[in-house]
Amino acid sequence: MKETSEIWTKIGAFTFDFSRGEWQKVGTAVESYGLELVQLSGELLDEVIESPGKITAVRQQLADHGITITALGAYRNLIAANMEKRQHNIAYLKACLEQANELGTAVVATETGTLHPTGDWSDTPENDTPAAWNALYDALDELLPVAEKAQSFLALEGYVNNVLKRLDQVDQILRRYNSPHLKVMCDPYNYISKNLLPQSAQINDEFLNRFQHEFVIAHLKDVSAAGAEVDTPEFGTGVFPQERYIKFLKTQRPDLPLIFEHLPLAHMPTAVERLQTIAAEV
Repeated sequence: MKETSEIWTKIGAFTFDFSRGEWQKVGTAVESYGLELVQLSGELLDEVIESPGKITAVRQQLADHGITITALGAYRNLIAANMEKRQHNIAYLKACLEQANELGTAVVATETGTLHPTGDWSDTPENDTPAAWNALYDALDELLPVAEKAQSFLALEGYVNNVLKRLDQVDQILRRYNSPHLKVMCDPYNYISKNLLPQSAQINDEFLNRFQHEFVIAHLKDVSAAGAEVDTPEFGTGVFPQERYIKFLKTQRPDLPLIFEHLPLAHMPTAVERLQTIAAEV
């Protein structure tokens, strides 16, 4: 694999593929692919949130491999139809916001969620109702004071199958709260539903230009020909206009860390080469 140092910023991956206790394994694997960052997620994140006493040792284990945590991938359904689940999810996000800085990052990323009765990533007409939005506002009303007290950032990641699915809605939330502790994940792929595929370039540009000062982490993946509601596959395997996105990241926000999403680590060399090829041409 080509040296990742050829990229203008640091790059990394999610940790969903690893189980509790596999800190040495994740460190070795991530380092072997020349990566310097992880967006801590899945069982590994659960482990340290449940046992904060492990945080110092965990950070050192990762540091021994030249790896730092750039964000917590604390994705939870904030408006789950089941109230007990909803409350549990919000409590989890609060704990992540409180522990983020101890883990070496201030960024906690989450979805907004859906009122679908069985799927956290499935849409429902209920997501477009006042009940869904009031539930989301109630969640943010709880979470943002925690972020402010902990000096951490809550970064929202919209998605076409969740309550936050359109760019005007992102703007609506930012205006409502006007908080320096509320940020946006740079992930334009998630807003491209099938009916919007013909306008994907315009939506990408509007998203990037409209919220460029709110981004904290940039994701790299793709959009399938069936739209983001069906699949957002690994980088360079779909129909998303990557060149426009990469040019923005390279020239307008070169400070943003890049996190590859929805691919096994074994595919990282190919994904990085795709990124390098595009970056060389923009």
